[in-house]
Amino acid sequence: MTEESSNLFQEEHFEEGDIHESNYLDQLDEEELKVLRKKILVGIKAGIKRNEEKAKRQARTIYYSKVAASFLLLIATSFGLWHSVKQELVLYKTGSNETLKINLPDGSTALLNSNSSLAYSYNRINGFERKVDLTGEAYFDIAKNDDIKRFVINEGEVMEVEVYGTEFNFKSQHPVHKLTLIEGSVKLGYQGEKGETNRMVVPGETIKLNLEKNHIETKKVPDPLRLLAWQDRKLRMQNENLEDILGVVTELYDLELIDQKIPPTNQLISGSLPLTDNPNEVINNIEVLFNTKINLDKNLIRIQ
Repeated sequence: MTEESSNLFQEEHFEEGDIHESNYLDQLDEEELKVLRKKILVGIKAGIKRNEEKAKRQARTIYYSKVAASFLLLIATSFGLWHSVKQELVLYKTGSNETLKINLPDGSTALLNSNSSLAYSYNRINGFERKVDLTGEAYFDIAKNDDIKRFVINEGEVMEVEVYGTEFNFKSQHPVHKLTLIEGSVKLGYQGEKGETNRMVVPGETIKLNLEKNHIETKKVPDPLRLLAWQDRKLRMQNENLEDILGVVTELYDLELIDQKIPPTNQLISGSLPLTDNPNEVINNIEVLFNTKINLDKNLIRIQ
C-alpha cells in the first residue's frame, strides 16, 4: 500500500468514527434543548402522578376492605350478642281432659291441668329467672334454691304467688284465683281494700280471692291432698256420704252449694268417681250413686 493510500484510509476512518461518536444533544440548539428538557420533565411528573394515584387507589382499597371487615365483624358480634340476650318464650298448653307434667329449668316441676297454659322466658345469659305465667290450674313442686332466689307466678297480676321451695295447687282462671298450700310457705300478693297487700299462707290452707269485694276468703281443708284429685282424673271414695263428696267436688270445680241442709242418709259410698272437664257429668254420676236429685245451675248446686 502506498503512503498516499494509507493516509486516505486513515482520514476516512477518522471521519466515520467522528460521525458515530458525535452526541445527539450537541446537534441541538438552545431552544430545542429547552423543549426537550420540558418534555422529559412533563413525562417524569406524569409518571410520578400515575404512581401516586395507583398508591392512593391501593390504600383506599385496603382501607375500605378493613372498614367492610370491621362492619361485618360488628354485625356478627351484635347478632351473636342479641341472640344471647334475646328472650325466648317457652309455652305449654293442654286441651280438654288432658294433663301435662312440665320440668322447669331450675329443677321445679309443674303438673298442668286441662285447658291451661304455662309460659316462661329464657335466655342464654341469665337463663331461667324463676318466673312463670299461669292461666288455668297447675300443681307446683318448687325446688329449693341455695341462693334463696324466689320463684314467682303471675308477677304483677291480680293474685301473685312468691315461693322459695314448696308444694301447692294454684288456679288462675278468671274469675277464680285460688291457692291451696300442701307444704312449705307461700307469700300471696293481691289488691286488697287498702291497695296492694301481702299475706303468708300456711299448709292446709286454701285462699281464694274475691274480686268483687277485693279481699281473700280463707279456710282450712282437712285433707288438702284430696283437692289434687284432678291429677288422676278421679276422686277416690272410702265409706263417704253425700256431704263429704259434694264438699270435695265443689272445691274442685269452684261450685257453690246453696245454703241448705243436705238430706240425711245412711248411704256410704266407696270406689272412684270419674272427673271430667264438665262438672255436669260429675254431678249426674253423684245423683246416680246416692239416688238423689241435684240441680246445677251455672256454678250453684241445689239438692232437690
